[in-house]
Amino acid sequence: MPEPTFVTLGPSGTCHENAVGRYLEFQGLAGARIVLVDDLLEEGLELVRSEPNTFLVQCSAHVQVHLVTERYHDEVFVIDTFIYPTRELALLVRTDRPRPRSLGIVAATRGYTDLSHWETLIDEPSKPVVARKLLAGSYDAGLTHHHYAQEHPDVLRVQELYGNVDTTWLVYGTRKRFKGEVIGQRAPWLFTDRHGDPPGDPARTDVQLQGAL
Repeated sequence: MPEPTFVTLGPSGTCHENAVGRYLEFQGLAGARIVLVDDLLEEGLELVRSEPNTFLVQCSAHVQVHLVTERYHDEVFVIDTFIYPTRELALLVRTDRPRPRSLGIVAATRGYTDLSHWETLIDEPSKPVVARKLLAGSYDAGLTHHHYAQEHPDVLRVQELYGNVDTTWLVYGTRKRFKGEVIGQRAPWLFTDRHGDPPGDPARTDVQLQGAL
């Protein structure tokens, strides 16, 4: 069996790539390979189906979640989930555009800002693409990673800072894991009035809770 391959959204620098890297560290998969694709449905899902020991990781906010989950529902399954934040996000505006009117944005990030302020919205596949085109002057502003403003302070300024936002990630594979019982982390302390860190080791361990979904 070849070392596992994990397919996720590119290009390099996406929140997807960052989250997958940390997930592989968490799982102790030092030999695993990360493959970046432009489209998780048409490219990524097909790789999972055609290449042995290949998995797909997708943010739960991604607009194609239902399509990836449904297209080959009897061949490719959700086998794991995890929580990890996005890279630091911000609304960046070009310093040479005193009255910005156009905004480059990824569909999954449309909830962060009031879009009614913009005359033109340009959808892009990923936040690094937004940054690249924003730096090239393709539009006046972009919702992307904060570090681009830090790296290009003469070109970009921060209009709104959102920071690192906790989100969930779906892991898909061809070997069905669900067997009729809930798979998850038992953490009843989350639902009490107690505060502070969870008791014991905070690292995730999967447990099965009796009863069907």
